[in-house]
Amino acid sequence: MSDIVSKVKDFLNEYNVNGTILCALSGGCDSVVMTHIIAKLYKEKVVAIHLNHNWRGDESKRDEEFSLNFANSLGIKFYSQTLGDDVKKTEAAAREARYNFFLECAKKFNSSFVMLAHNKNDNAETLLYRVIKGTGLKGLCSISKNREIFYRPLLDVTRDEIEDYALKNNLKYVQDSSNSDTTYARNLIRKEILPKMYKINPDTLNTINSLINLSKMQYQIVLSALESAKELVMVDDKIILDKFLELDEALQFEIMNDFIGSELKYRDFKRIKSYVDFVKKKSGRKSINSKLFLEVSYGEIYKCKKEDKNDCEVLVDGAGEYFLNGKKIVIEQVKSASDFKKDDGWKYLKSDFSCETVLRTRREGDVFVPFGMKSGKMKLKEYFINKKISRQKRDNLILLTNKNEVLCILGMQISQNCAVSEGDSCYRIKIWE
Repeated sequence: MSDIVSKVKDFLNEYNVNGTILCALSGGCDSVVMTHIIAKLYKEKVVAIHLNHNWRGDESKRDEEFSLNFANSLGIKFYSQTLGDDVKKTEAAAREARYNFFLECAKKFNSSFVMLAHNKNDNAETLLYRVIKGTGLKGLCSISKNREIFYRPLLDVTRDEIEDYALKNNLKYVQDSSNSDTTYARNLIRKEILPKMYKINPDTLNTINSLINLSKMQYQIVLSALESAKELVMVDDKIILDKFLELDEALQFEIMNDFIGSELKYRDFKRIKSYVDFVKKKSGRKSINSKLFLEVSYGEIYKCKKEDKNDCEVLVDGAGEYFLNGKKIVIEQVKSASDFKKDDGWKYLKSDFSCETVLRTRREGDVFVPFGMKSGKMKLKEYFINKKISRQKRDNLILLTNKNEVLCILGMQISQNCAVSEGDSCYRIKIWE
């Protein structure tokens, strides 16, 4: 048994790979060798899967046909899909489509093991790419051997070893013409930057991979410290501001990176630090992406959704059931207010439910007369501030309103203008859980 076959077999045993094994087969040398070895070891369990990105016309069709014929020559199953013309011709879009395809295949074939053919050279090239673009300790860990259902059995095997295996086993493969285009950053690293580094140190490939392995070990220490710090400062999905500010700068950075990093389009030191600095102001909102804010309010740090400015509203014309934002609101007519029950969630009020009475969320300009207030009105925003209600909670509260006047904050407070006296007939309103 050759050294490379032994490495793959040991890898599959280490990760207890069993059941149906999906091999991502592009037709290139790496994926051909990986599929050949795994088919040799577990022939009856292997399915070769191929995604035609539909980028290179006849060349893409050639790759798919080659992959089909290669799978047939090994006696294993083959499955493929072709992307539509509507998918953007970018590396990011291609990667997303590729992984979506892998997940679909895993579901289709009831498999928990998708094999990807990244090798030791790919690992080094990825690290250099991240260093050039900007990265931290986590980024220095480069490509992982295993993430969820994805496994990389060739990650400790060099490209030279792979090509030597193909030669000795008379394996043919296809060449992707785009791999020679140095306008792509990774190709430039592979073809021009790494060769110059080899002139300085012929063992560059191994030294880079040693750095990767060292980074992975050190990152485990960071993760351990991070988990301990999170236990101190986090409650549910929120960070307690005072406890966060007591941490040293390094832990503040790591907690913020963990909290919002995956939501950012670009993640680097400068960007994460800008959110740490923002939190130190102790109040306000900072955009994370098109859908989320980072909010600091009343001693808490949390993520909140950006609401659609054209929020919906529901017209209310009397007793009945109404639905808003996935919640059911029940309004019932009550003969006598003497039947009041405290702390049952119902709010009792007088209203004629005019044609402008609606259920909705808050808007700029809303006014409110809190129960017990003898005269005048106040801005709803001012009422919320006085009650120390966080902006996140304010945005989710459902209001019964007439124009810009709030008649009831459901589950919280009614307006003095809708107050009910003993013996009055009235309505009661509640969000039904």
